[in-house]
Amino acid sequence: MKNYFLFESLVEREKTAPMITAARKLIEFLGIDAPSFKGAKNDLGSEFMGLNRLKFLEHYAYNLTLASTQKRDILCIEQSSFICHAHTKEILLGDDKLRFEIAERLAKQNLSLNLDVNVLSLEQLLLEEIGAQRLASLVKNPFSNFQTALFFGSNACRAQKYCKDELVLTLLDLITLKRVQYESAYESDGFEVYPASPLLAKRLASKTMLDMFDNAADFVLTSDARSFIMFDFYQKELEKIAGREIGLSVLSLAELLLLAFGETNKKSIGLDQHKVAITLL
Repeated sequence: MKNYFLFESLVEREKTAPMITAARKLIEFLGIDAPSFKGAKNDLGSEFMGLNRLKFLEHYAYNLTLASTQKRDILCIEQSSFICHAHTKEILLGDDKLRFEIAERLAKQNLSLNLDVNVLSLEQLLLEEIGAQRLASLVKNPFSNFQTALFFGSNACRAQKYCKDELVLTLLDLITLKRVQYESAYESDGFEVYPASPLLAKRLASKTMLDMFDNAADFVLTSDARSFIMFDFYQKELEKIAGREIGLSVLSLAELLLLAFGETNKKSIGLDQHKVAITLL
């Protein structure tokens, strides 16, 4: 198995702590060589590219170079950081002029641009490195009696360029978890407009959560830190805006798999750090 760095510098890390805790536990549980990516610059989100493209590319090129020099690939536990790193690598490999400019910028930080590094999503690692057969053998608590609202978000089209939705669906099949169908699965979670209009952001998020709730989801599954923030951290505020109680637990992929693999210690999985209580245990 290859060597990795676990990218933990998520957007608004204090609000996404459960995702990080669960990812660490899952990596340990599966015996994967993926220490924390220390020294990495934090995720900015793909929205930042529209504000300052060169700064965006320099930011993620720094991480790609840092990992490459230590001969480790980058393992991203959620969609936002995965898209940003993979997109930066693709852009720089395809544009000599941009690559030269970013190389010059990194040289001022005493780094020599190096793109010889792979960027993997968690689901890619699980299915391509661990394998479906071994994962299936680890399932102790299948989710046959539950159905989830799997949220992809408005960035899903960009993400599919680097990692197919089918990988997540395969993992859900392994733990026999059904999905509800609802209209808002590919709509905005509101996060990108939050700095400009918190009220609009929460209205967008509340609309999506009501759609999930009204289609009989038992809980929400999201693979993006931004969606996790909107749906878990702000859920009580979304209820006030919607004028209705929602009360849907929000899980990351790592949390879900750990539960399926028989882990029940809420603290070690990160479930005790949620704003909305996890009621599946």
